[in-house]
Amino acid sequence: MPYVSAKYLLGAVGVVLISSAGLAQAQTKNYTLGSLAEGTTPFLVNTAFANAVNKYVPGHRIQVSAVGPATKHMLLVTQRKMDFTMSASTAYRLMFFEIGPFKKLKDGPERVTKMNQLFSYPIGFYHPVVYADSGMKTFKDIKGKKVFLGPPSGVATRNVIMIIGAMTDYKPGRDFQQVKLGWGPAQQAFQDKKFDVWITTTMAPSPAISQLALTNKIRLLPLDAKKFNHPTWKKYNGQPGRRLTKIDPKVYGKNMVNENPVLSTGAMVGTSVRSDMDEELVYKMMKAFWDHIGEAHALAKSMKSTLNFENALSSMAGTIHPGAIRYYKEKGFKIPKTFTLTLAQRKAFRAKVKSKK
Repeated sequence: MPYVSAKYLLGAVGVVLISSAGLAQAQTKNYTLGSLAEGTTPFLVNTAFANAVNKYVPGHRIQVSAVGPATKHMLLVTQRKMDFTMSASTAYRLMFFEIGPFKKLKDGPERVTKMNQLFSYPIGFYHPVVYADSGMKTFKDIKGKKVFLGPPSGVATRNVIMIIGAMTDYKPGRDFQQVKLGWGPAQQAFQDKKFDVWITTTMAPSPAISQLALTNKIRLLPLDAKKFNHPTWKKYNGQPGRRLTKIDPKVYGKNMVNENPVLSTGAMVGTSVRSDMDEELVYKMMKAFWDHIGEAHALAKSMKSTLNFENALSSMAGTIHPGAIRYYKEKGFKIPKTFTLTLAQRKAFRAKVKSKK
């Protein structure tokens, strides 16, 4: 029997281990999921979805990317440069009609077919946060202040501009200064007291706001129901998926100085996937997520009321992915009619806009 040194054996084993690790890594397929920043409800939902896939679907790994607005992520998905994104009925409408953040598109109706929805959920409600010692108690008090509305090209920013317009008739750049940052940098900058009003959208209690309230006295600015007849409010509220609620200030502890429930508005959003992703794979991802939904609920107090089948099927836009449909049917759910638009509606909308010019 030929002599083989232990050194040689160890070296050979090392080569085999390295080769095996490299092979396993090469066999793993990686995906990117576009999300809003840490501390928001979409970040928690997207993290939960990625965790479930990474844990229960061997050979497939999702990385959450919280850089940039959802509108950018939607465009990347339609370009096949991203795999999953947060979406919404409102954003679907804006892309189809080629308006708002999608006004430069020329192929909106085709673009929306390149994204399929998986499930919907409440993004939460707008939390207009100010420091208690700022003296601000209503939206009227933001005049002359530095205000974060959301990322500059995001749908949230468009909505908040309408909400503030309905409450006050104020406009950014004229009556107050718009803070142009992304979700994550804005959260940090507000903590550092670099601006005056931080408007974020999240379920209550928000982990980010709860953390802020541990060491700071803060206040939420309430909506004024008397302004709901304002034309701008009607325009905002006429969008699909709008909701009203009253946020209980007690969920944020004694440093939230509001004495009464705070009237707020929010919307339903969802998670979408590239329409060309394999049906079997999407089915397995849905099964991994929903069959272990308790793990998602453990991430935050608000997750149980956010992620459930009632919400998941309540506000779909466009086309539902065949893999998701297969999963829902297997669970015995009736597939709902989704919010969709037609080319005739697009033509009528564009003619109406043109007539106003």
